[in-house]
Amino acid sequence: MQAKVVADGQPSLPSAAVVFKVLSQNSTNITFFKNAAITTPSLKFLSAGEEMLHRELDSEQQELKMKSEATKEALERTTRQYEYLKK
Repeated sequence: MQAKVVADGQPSLPSAAVVFKVLSQNSTNITFFKNAAITTPSLKFLSAGEEMLHRELDSEQQELKMKSEATKEALERTTRQYEYLKK
């Protein structure tokens, strides 16, 4: 495994994450961590750009959820009005 330079502002990987990454490249069965009763760290460390994109995506999903709820309420109102006028 080649060493990578840590960019300014980016946290370095914890030791356990580095060991896990090396072991997982050599084996799909990581019994070392299981036998040592060590919880395996996540291999997914996001860069600042990726983190920003995830926040943006979460924001857009929240906005869509709010729009969906507003549309649902409008549909329910329209349905009630239709049923009232139908009588």
